[in-house]
Amino acid sequence: MSVSCLFSRQPPPLRLLLAAVTAAAAYALLAPPAAQARSRIHYADQKCDPRSDLPGCTQKTFGRQLRPYTPKVYPDHGLDDTMSEAGKKARGLYITPMYLFGMGAERTAAMIRKAHLDAVVIDMKDDNGHLVYPTRIPLGEKQRYVLIQDPAAMVRAFHQQGIYVIGRVVAFKDGRLPLARPDLAVRSWRRAQRLFSAGSYWLDAYSAEVQDYLIDIASELQGFGFDEIQFDYVRFPKGHAGTLATWLHQNKDSPDRAQLIASFLERADRALAIPISADVYGLTTLVDGDPRTLGQTIENMAKYIEAVSPMMYANGMGTYFRNQRVTADVVYLIECGLRRARAKAGGIVLRPYLQAYANSVEGFWGPDFVSNQLRAAERAGADGFLLWNPTMHNEVPFDALREIRKSAAGPPFRTRAHRTGFSSLAWCPQKGNVFDVAGPRPASKQLASR
Repeated sequence: MSVSCLFSRQPPPLRLLLAAVTAAAAYALLAPPAAQARSRIHYADQKCDPRSDLPGCTQKTFGRQLRPYTPKVYPDHGLDDTMSEAGKKARGLYITPMYLFGMGAERTAAMIRKAHLDAVVIDMKDDNGHLVYPTRIPLGEKQRYVLIQDPAAMVRAFHQQGIYVIGRVVAFKDGRLPLARPDLAVRSWRRAQRLFSAGSYWLDAYSAEVQDYLIDIASELQGFGFDEIQFDYVRFPKGHAGTLATWLHQNKDSPDRAQLIASFLERADRALAIPISADVYGLTTLVDGDPRTLGQTIENMAKYIEAVSPMMYANGMGTYFRNQRVTADVVYLIECGLRRARAKAGGIVLRPYLQAYANSVEGFWGPDFVSNQLRAAERAGADGFLLWNPTMHNEVPFDALREIRKSAAGPPFRTRAHRTGFSSLAWCPQKGNVFDVAGPRPASKQLASR
């Protein structure tokens, strides 16, 4: 069958589409290299070929040469940043920039208020390393993926409806900057020639330039009127591979990982005039010290942050249960961890992230599960909470919030009168590794000894 015959038998829209595809293919083959180079197509991991002029080709191996850099000296605002009462008692929701892009700040704020929440967390440097606003930071200009055109106007829209605004900055996990500046990236392979990847590329936490980049982002967000900066992935990669990678900026005088993370937070805290907070693994609440060398110990970090958010996600606790099947008893583990976190955090704000979507908890997913987490956090002494739901389908958590407000106990985090004592979790040790505890387990006895 001829091409003309094929076209003649199709309806006009398809005919036009096929013609456009044919023309595009011909252009790609016949256009000069200069025209191809102007293409907007990006091939993030395309192997480099010296004869290719296609954009986005990624080099696979890199040298170890480091660029000279003088660390910035920021104004010292001290370590005491007063957090407002709204921040201390924040009951918030995580919002993706894409969701905000589609909904707009005013409608999103109205939705949050309708759910009887009063705080929002928004990605400004996301998990992929994108800066989602029109940054003026030179190192970040090529990492922009603008979804929030006017951050200051967005913040004002939330403030007008009484919502506390937290800017989330993903720190050392970064899928973008290592491609542009491999000298700032964590390395692997023989002679550290390749970029290290553990779910994504990672920035070298020992690099003063990397630290300054993150502080510059936080300072820019401060200028837009954000109430608080929240650092996530303020840690080293987890797992065995994280101990084998190479940090080119590390030397014999470098501090250990926990000290390095604490010193970064101190620099950020002094450079900023607004409160900062940090997200930490839920594991940090259930063990003492830093057994997995993530660089996260709540006691050390608490000296330089105003709030800590342990990520108490049930879907990450499968290995804590027999047969790695999470049961509804995970709520006991969440409460135990947060009680311990309350002691570790001292006087700073304890504001946990709680799971608000169904992943790995489908068997008992529903408003009751969300409500039980909220009550557990309240009994444990948390000051507020943040709901983590990257799916942005919030019907179930919002149902839970409506039901819990109508209950006899009253809305969560309004009063501390009905909190129980530590004796209600007699199996939960205040010190040591929770999984080494002897004695009775929660009701179903499904928690594994590890």
